[in-house]
Amino acid sequence: MASPHFDIVARLREIAETGQRSDQRVAAAILSDADFATHASIERLATKAGVSEPTITRFCRMLGFEGTREFKVKLAQSLAIAGRFIVPVPAQSVSGNSVPSIISRSAVDAIETVCNQIRRDDLERAASIIAEAGMVRAYGSGGASSMAATELENRLFRLGVLASSHIDGEMQQMTAATSNKGTVIVAYSLSGEIQPLIEAVTIAGRYGAKTIALTAPNSSLASVAQLVLPFHIEEGTNVYRPSPARYALLALTDMLAMTIATKIGAPAVERMRRIKNLQGMHKSDAPNLPLGD
Repeated sequence: MASPHFDIVARLREIAETGQRSDQRVAAAILSDADFATHASIERLATKAGVSEPTITRFCRMLGFEGTREFKVKLAQSLAIAGRFIVPVPAQSVSGNSVPSIISRSAVDAIETVCNQIRRDDLERAASIIAEAGMVRAYGSGGASSMAATELENRLFRLGVLASSHIDGEMQQMTAATSNKGTVIVAYSLSGEIQPLIEAVTIAGRYGAKTIALTAPNSSLASVAQLVLPFHIEEGTNVYRPSPARYALLALTDMLAMTIATKIGAPAVERMRRIKNLQGMHKSDAPNLPLGD
């Protein structure tokens, strides 16, 4: 049986380029219409590839599968996870002139989606917990989630909230183990299924920390956090477009930061004044620049 981490599409592409002639035909036929290959009978797949039925069976066994049935299951799994990347829409179908509108529309849609999903009471509760924290640790892994964790630290120190961000799973778990009742963990994850992150949140909770997750509803991370700010953004089918989900994460982070700032009030404003005053010493257009950016 093939390894659970076996990349069937990569192997098919390799065979299509360097395999024996009959194997090249089979691989090319499968790659040209993977959905067809997952449902077609051996007879139909053999006809499409221009080979015999025993060749199809031998091909599947060569890949490490017991037979065509197991091969089709693996191919279907790969198609379900990353199907849009197997045969992407040609890049030339998207002109340079349309790129700005695609990106801006995606960003706006993502932000509007998260605005509609957020529960104001939960946002207020999360802000109150963070504003009263002795220490806030922001956790995120991967791309957008790690960026959001770092951004939360960036937002909070300006308000006088002691905060740190950690994007390494081992560091997340080690810092979680130092938690106490004055610690607040804010965990970011688009999927909510990153195991080291889930374990870090669980560990922190055992030591009395309050845990907040910005993640997919009904995910594993959501199930272990004490408070969840849920969101879900559809990725769409355009593989050339960067994920719009990070705009949603940034919007959620800004909502949280602004709510925290209003709860802290005058002390937060004084700290921001100090930063702006410092900026004025070094930048000619300081009054019109973002705070500390």
